[in-house]
Amino acid sequence: MTQQLSMKIPDELDARLRAAAGGNVSQWVAEAIQDRLDREMWEQSKVVDQMLGITQEWMYDQMRLRDQARGEALR
Repeated sequence: MTQQLSMKIPDELDARLRAAAGGNVSQWVAEAIQDRLDREMWEQSKVVDQMLGITQEWMYDQMRLRDQARGEALR
């Protein structure tokens, strides 16, 4: 699905945007929005991980247990 967005921005911002976009403003804006959404989702996932008690140490323990189980299954 495609959406069209129209908005008014100050001339200075328009000039900076066009310079940064290298001529393809629509694509640049879409990528900037996607990047922002990705960062927000990442930050939210870290909050959820913290609430669930999922830490790097926990992840390493889970990987170690997984690898150990795989090793035993191959024997």
